[in-house]
Amino acid sequence: MRLLHRLLEGKYRTKMVRTYILVALIPFVILSLFGGITMLKNGQKTVEEHTAQMVRQVQTSMDIYIGMMEKIGNYISKTICTTSIFQAKTLEALQQSGDFSAVEDVLERISSSYPEIVGILVATRNDLYVSDGMTRLSRDPLVKEEWYQQAVARPDDIVIVSNAIGRNIIGVQEYSVDDVFSLSKAIRDPVGGAVIGVLLMDVSHEIIQESINEVTIGERGFVFVLDQSDNMVYTPVNDLVYRIDPGLLHAGTEDMVNTHIKGAEYQIQYSQSDYTGWKTVGVFSIGEMMAGTYTVLGIMAGCVVLTLLLVIIASVRLADSVTEPILKLRMLMKKAEEGNLKVRFESSSTDEIGELGQSFNNMIDRIEELVHMVYLEQQSKRNAELKSLQEQIKPHFLYNTLDTISWMARDYDAEDIVLLVDALSNMFRIGLSQGKDFITLREEVTHITNYLYIQKIRYKDKLQYVLDIPRALMGYTVPKLILQPLVENAIYHGIKVKRGGGTIRVLGRREAGKLKLIVADDGAGIAPEKLRALQEGLAAATPISEKSSFGLFYIQERIRLCYGGEYGVTIDSVQGEGTQVMITLPEEWELGERYV
Repeated sequence: MRLLHRLLEGKYRTKMVRTYILVALIPFVILSLFGGITMLKNGQKTVEEHTAQMVRQVQTSMDIYIGMMEKIGNYISKTICTTSIFQAKTLEALQQSGDFSAVEDVLERISSSYPEIVGILVATRNDLYVSDGMTRLSRDPLVKEEWYQQAVARPDDIVIVSNAIGRNIIGVQEYSVDDVFSLSKAIRDPVGGAVIGVLLMDVSHEIIQESINEVTIGERGFVFVLDQSDNMVYTPVNDLVYRIDPGLLHAGTEDMVNTHIKGAEYQIQYSQSDYTGWKTVGVFSIGEMMAGTYTVLGIMAGCVVLTLLLVIIASVRLADSVTEPILKLRMLMKKAEEGNLKVRFESSSTDEIGELGQSFNNMIDRIEELVHMVYLEQQSKRNAELKSLQEQIKPHFLYNTLDTISWMARDYDAEDIVLLVDALSNMFRIGLSQGKDFITLREEVTHITNYLYIQKIRYKDKLQYVLDIPRALMGYTVPKLILQPLVENAIYHGIKVKRGGGTIRVLGRREAGKLKLIVADDGAGIAPEKLRALQEGLAAATPISEKSSFGLFYIQERIRLCYGGEYGVTIDSVQGEGTQVMITLPEEWELGERYV
């Protein structure tokens, strides 16, 4: 242990050098593992190849035999397709036809030549039939049977029916429908090719059983057959086969699948026939097939474990002494990435990791200083930008107003001119507000009322306006001059460009603890593309100087800087119908004043 303690002391470089000395023992481990893995892979490969060969052997045997059954079906079809039984429309006419006995002889001859064929039936399109070893259970039409319909739908192919349960047919011979599979084949008129009947043959599972019995996969291994719908065609008596999930048999023809059945590990391989669509599935016990290989590997593993025991203990202790502070430092770095600059690395170690941790602490200290400096700089920059923007009053409104006064001087009495000048004076008075940045909503409404009065005189009947702001809201404090740019936009971009007159509505509402001021017009509206750009610009935090609609974004920036991101400006519009702009503010009362 003293030697181990000395190994855990010193600089990081010293620790790594000592680790390299320990790694000199690794070649023995590598050779042992390489030999064991190679042996295991070769054993598994041999077992898999053997299993695959046997599975393909069974599949090939079944394909060959079913191919022979198809040829027999083709022979019967060609032999009887020209007989008169297919023209008969009643049972009496069928039995009295001259070919009835001849067809029975053909079917009987085939049945006697191939004992595995336990029944043959020929059903005509007139719902009559001739058979050998099969008869109809009820008067339900045979032409409605699934085997008949499938054969008609695929007249050029042989149809394999893996399950004979539920048919309107019973075998004359003593056999269970669970012990056979069926083949159906359309019989076509040699003149014109129309389907005139269907041949049905019941074939015993004995041929499949014989093919499977010819192969062996250990004492616990077995082979079974599924159809293309994963229904069981044939399986030997076995309590494991129905515990196998058919979903495992869709990975690929050559893939091996491992699964656990009743606590034991088995390997499954299957091969799907391109001819029949059936899957021949081989199942074998991995433990049984690999028992010899596992014994050798166990002996090798025991030797390796004894040799590596001391190396593992030393390596783990050494790795812990190196990795634990590194993991701790990595965790602190992640917290710093998330914005937590209060983290610090604490360690009494004097090695390279301790020095790295101290450097990390110095870096965090420096980042905190820089973040604070940037914050102060940005705050100063924002304040300066807002002050600058507030001084940028567009002179065109003053020019338009003076032009209106001049026009009125020529056409109206002096009293109207006095009213207009008073309205303009009130606007300038509220705009200056003795240098205040916040005024009451009453003052803001007075300002916008004067503005609308002036514009009403200018546009006459083209402009109508409605102010609907409850008196109960007049005592709220709002940023100065936030409604006038919105009303101006409504006039110049909504009412002015609209054919005919229009109305501007200025509304005030109190909802869910928030003050909402709405400027709506029934003017020209905004095109969808431009509306989308405005909405995205309002949501983005880009500088005002980079945005096209200066007034709208200026109001948005003022509100967010004053109250936070949950307040601001939203816009909605329908082209040709009008536009609505809503300002959301917190409820703030002016000290000592409340309107009810």
